Amino acid sequence: MENDNYIKGGRQKNSYGIDEVEACNCPLCGQNKFSKIYKERKSLEVVRCLNCDLIYVNPRVKEAETNYWGNAETYFNEARLIFSGKKKHHRDKNYEYELRKIKSFKPSGKLLDIGCSMGFFLKKARDFGYTSLGVEPSPSLSKIAQEEFKLDVINAYLEKASIKNKSIDIITMIDVFEHVTNPSELLSSAREILSDEGIICIKVPNGNYNLLKLKLARMSGREANHDIFDSYEHVAHYTKKTMKKMLEQNGFEIKKTFIPLPI
Repeated sequence: MENDNYIKGGRQKNSYGIDEVEACNCPLCGQNKFSKIYKERKSLEVVRCLNCDLIYVNPRVKEAETNYWGNAETYFNEARLIFSGKKKHHRDKNYEYELRKIKSFKPSGKLLDIGCSMGFFLKKARDFGYTSLGVEPSPSLSKIAQEEFKLDVINAYLEKASIKNKSIDIITMIDVFEHVTNPSELLSSAREILSDEGIICIKVPNGNYNLLKLKLARMSGREANHDIFDSYEHVAHYTKKTMKKMLEQNGFEIKKTFIPLPI
C-alpha cells in the first residue's frame, strides 16, 4: 500500500530570531499603538491595534508571503495521491460549499482566484462552470497548478499580473487574505480589475475564535507552545468588525457574511 504520509513544503520554522522578523504598523489604519496579546515561535508577537482594533502580528516574519515558496517536488509529494485520483482533497466539501454561495450571487462569469496555490479551489470553480483564472506568486505552486490541472495561472502578485481593468466578474481569496501584508494595496488592485457588477469573496479565520482558543488554553494551563494564531503565516486576524472597516475603506460594500463549513 502506498504511503500517504506527506512531506510538507514551505519555509516555515519552529522559531524565529530577532534578525528574521520585522516591526510594522497596523495594516488597517497605519497606526503604531497596540497592546500585546500573545507570543509565538520565540519572536512573533500577536497584538491589537489601539486605534482600530485589528489583531495583527508585530513583529512579523520578514517576507511572510514567501512562506510557501518551497520546492515544487516537495509540494507535489504532499498532494501526489490527490493528483493521481487516489484521495480527495480534504477541503473539497468546503470549496463546493463556498462556490454554491458564490453561485447564488453570480451563476456564471470569469472568476479570478488570488493566491490559488496548487489550484484545488480553482479547479472546483472550473468544474462549477466558471471561466477560471488564477494568480499565484509562488513559482513552485503555480507550476503545479498549471501542469497537474491545466489551469490558467499567472505566476505573479496581483499588482503585477497585468490583468485588464473591469475584466473579472468574481474575485476570490480563499484562506489567503490573512497572509497579506499589504491588504489595502491588494484590494485597490482587485477593485480596478473587477467589473462594475462584479463581486469579491474573501474567506478568513475569525480573530475572535483565536482569542477564544487562547482563553481556553490559559484556563486549562495549556497556553505554552501552542500555534493558536499561526502567526508565522497569518499576519492579520480579522473579525467581522475589522474586515468591514478594511473593505469599506477600500471602496467595497458588504452584501453578505456567513460562517463556512469547518475544515
